[in-house]
Amino acid sequence: MEKRPARLLALFQLIACIAIFGCGHKEAAAPESIPVTVQAVAMASGAAGGAYSANIIADTQVDVAFKVNGYVQSILQVKGADGKLRNVQAGDAVTAGAVLAVVKDDTYRNSLVKAQADLQNSRATFSKAKADFTRYTHLLEQHVVSQADYDAAKQQYESAQASVGASQAAVQQAQVDLDDCKLKSPMSALVLDRKIEVGTLVSPNSVGFQIGDTSKVKVVFGVPGAIVGELKPGAAIAATVDAFPGQTFKGAISKVAAVADPNARLFDIEATIPNPDARLRVGMIAALHLPAAAQAQSVLVVPTRAIVRPPDDPKGYAVYVAEKNADGKMVATLKKVEIGPVVGDQVSIATGLDAGAQVIVRGADIVFNGASINVVP
Repeated sequence: MEKRPARLLALFQLIACIAIFGCGHKEAAAPESIPVTVQAVAMASGAAGGAYSANIIADTQVDVAFKVNGYVQSILQVKGADGKLRNVQAGDAVTAGAVLAVVKDDTYRNSLVKAQADLQNSRATFSKAKADFTRYTHLLEQHVVSQADYDAAKQQYESAQASVGASQAAVQQAQVDLDDCKLKSPMSALVLDRKIEVGTLVSPNSVGFQIGDTSKVKVVFGVPGAIVGELKPGAAIAATVDAFPGQTFKGAISKVAAVADPNARLFDIEATIPNPDARLRVGMIAALHLPAAAQAQSVLVVPTRAIVRPPDDPKGYAVYVAEKNADGKMVATLKKVEIGPVVGDQVSIATGLDAGAQVIVRGADIVFNGASINVVP
């Protein structure tokens, strides 16, 4: 009976050793492959590569700001659709010099009255000082008064003369301040936005209105370096907008950027389109078609969702490409790229990819460089 516990202990030790050695020889589980969907890099046609989207903006846009402090007393009244007067608002046309708003001017009017009274007092003082100085000049010639008395009269005359000048400047400034209570439109334009209401407290540099000249409109868009050399100021462009299907609006390139944007790596192109009938409105989206020379350039495109940020370059762009490694297994490989303009739901690629490369589309946000992948439909 005494040997039984010893036998049990030996049996337990044997089982433990088998378990340990068994675990030691067990192979580590292979990492699971990440399921992804891929798409071959395609070559966009010349027509697709020459179409760009851009917002329509006013040819000239101005923020009309106040120059004085005070409460807005009134806003320009115009006739509404019902024939009744209402405050001017976005979409209304205004002429150059039109008073858009008026600030309560009681304080400035009182300042002008005081300045005018001070000017009258200064002129009266000057008249007396001038008369005294003239008299002392004659008396000095007759040797009736001393040189000191003459000098005192001359000093009073010059001081009174300077006081009149200062009072005149004060009147002019008070008049300017009073006039500035009226916020005037600097040009004939369209009201793009109104930022005030009657009773709003404003201060110098407070913007009351945004107005813009829409007799011509501008569009700004970016193009890759591959075609920027084909675009020159004065080159004709055509634009279409969804609001007027089947109609084409013709214009010309007005400015080509000399330096690419450091983040997007695109060159800004500005085009101007005549808009005499005001059909094109600020904020519309225009599809621009570049000259034939620029459209002839074919570009590589990938789906927008395939574009990612490289881990080591938060401002750059990259894609993951499905490739076989040395062992013949499918892995994700990070490829840094330079992107061009958006073409529909795709992004053009300036450099970094070859046509036919299998770009990861679904799963691009969860894979990493060298990750094992499983390509699924």
